[in-house]
Amino acid sequence: MSGVLLVPCCLIIFAIYVWLTIRARITRVEWRSFRFHIDPFVALMKLKWVGAKVFPLLHRQRLALSLLNGGKCTSEMFTNWAAESFGLGYLALMGTGVLALLARNPTLLFFGILLGACLPMLRAKELSNKVIARRHAILMELPELLSKLLLMVNAGENVMKALARAAEQKANSDNPLYRELKAALEGLKRGENLAVALEEMGRRCAVPEVQRFATTILINARRGGGEFVPALRELTRQMWEKRKTIARTLGEQASTRMAFPLTIIFMIIMVLVGAPTVLMM
Repeated sequence: MSGVLLVPCCLIIFAIYVWLTIRARITRVEWRSFRFHIDPFVALMKLKWVGAKVFPLLHRQRLALSLLNGGKCTSEMFTNWAAESFGLGYLALMGTGVLALLARNPTLLFFGILLGACLPMLRAKELSNKVIARRHAILMELPELLSKLLLMVNAGENVMKALARAAEQKANSDNPLYRELKAALEGLKRGENLAVALEEMGRRCAVPEVQRFATTILINARRGGGEFVPALRELTRQMWEKRKTIARTLGEQASTRMAFPLTIIFMIIMVLVGAPTVLMM
């Protein structure tokens, strides 16, 4: 990009943001509640031709938001997330545009374009990582729940009472497994059918192992307890093996993450040591 085009390009970028801000301001009353990195881009997303092209591309992200919010993702929540992702990238572009104007360096604006394109992708990656972390949290806690349930059932406790007691013991837990279990138990108290409550729990968790657990409880409710304890014992054993596998995987990932920063640090040290020698040649 030549220096002649730098000023017009930056002015166009700033003018688009001002136009979106004015368009968003019309629908809001107070500046104090105005979110400068979100609301202008909510106005952009609400344009029919923009939403029709952008929203279908973000279907996976909408599913991820639904998983992270108890199976619900309203249109407003999804639009705000998409607007914030795009807005952070656009503000980064505007910031580098200001620096490019001050330094009269078009290369900075080019890097701003790259940064503005990367930030929404990083937000999508962050959302995907949260879903993976949620799944791991459920799978790491599920063997504990199954072991408690197996112990109480072997002691003669009713299955549903054992589940309620296990949920009470983890009343202050933030683990999504116990949140969904509490929601299922609350549904039963409101008069929901057992099958519906457990199926909804499995759907909200979106983890096949939890769905197997729910199916095992339903089989116990329909056929009686003769087959329940062996099935629960086998499922508990499999879940402990799964937990060991996940623990090993997380340990390997931690080692891999440490290798990259160490490589960067090594390269920086090599540059610092070698630069004086190269400059003196």
